[in-house]
Amino acid sequence: MPKPRVFVSLRVAGWERRVIERVLSPLSEVLYLGGGRDPYKGIEEAEAAIAFKLPLDAINRARRLRFVQSPTAGVDALNVEELARRGVLIATSKGCNATSVAEHAMALVLALAKQITTQDSELKRGVWRRHTDETMLIDLKGSTMGIIGYGNVGRELARIAKAFGMRVLAIRRTPQEGSDPYADFVGGPGDMLRVLRESDFVVLCLPLTKETRGLIGERELRAMKKTAFMINVGRGAVVDEDALYRALVEGWIAGAGIDVWWAYPPREGAPSPEGIHRLPNVVATPHMAGWTRRARERCLRFAAENVARFLRGEEPLNVVSPERGY
Repeated sequence: MPKPRVFVSLRVAGWERRVIERVLSPLSEVLYLGGGRDPYKGIEEAEAAIAFKLPLDAINRARRLRFVQSPTAGVDALNVEELARRGVLIATSKGCNATSVAEHAMALVLALAKQITTQDSELKRGVWRRHTDETMLIDLKGSTMGIIGYGNVGRELARIAKAFGMRVLAIRRTPQEGSDPYADFVGGPGDMLRVLRESDFVVLCLPLTKETRGLIGERELRAMKKTAFMINVGRGAVVDEDALYRALVEGWIAGAGIDVWWAYPPREGAPSPEGIHRLPNVVATPHMAGWTRRARERCLRFAAENVARFLRGEEPLNVVSPERGY
């Protein structure tokens, strides 16, 4: 009896293939995204796929497909509605890069509090700062961090923030009862404005769903302190781009650290059609928070193991609800 086929719709290096095949080769024949005119050659026979995204023409060809495993925490790049309509089960790899993303978020917090990029640029231009009230930096100890989206990344970030002596307030979809080892307060959506008002650093760790798209707009940004900073390591479209641009230019907030954007190359205007990435009070990185060797290996291994669960007839982990989008 021939082995079932798994299609890997990713550009992978040799070591990445070895991670995948170590798990899946005993159970299946593994096919990979190719080059040339037909990169999806073989997807017609695949029962499962590991994919960050799948174009509609590939989905149309994959008539035997029953399971798609994302190697990332989010599935906003996948056509979830179309796959679900065809009865295809979808799962994420949420949690596999939580430590890496949380560390990057903390790096953005530190860069803003300590004005690292500004001071570096000044020194390279030959400017030596004077010690004045205007050039004083910010202590993290005793400051308040608000975490919007208290999932895997949010909890790991709260743990790191506590090590810095910060007060941590968090928001999750459903309020948490009882004490939390890292957060001083864990509330629900109704507590959002309170957390925004009290925080010195607001970190967004949200997936992009129908509920979260545009969640942070003018009302939320105006609720923040003028001395506060917003950091986004979730998804760009969670924030209203125009409102954030005005907040940064008009001084509603002090600055922002952004790793996730509204437009991605080769789209015109990337990463921010409004030009937020060029503002002097913004520290910008090109969606690199989860891109570490260890995180990539963990995510690929988890994805392969979850596909293996499916092929063995077991219940996969992290199955996506098409209605919620995560």
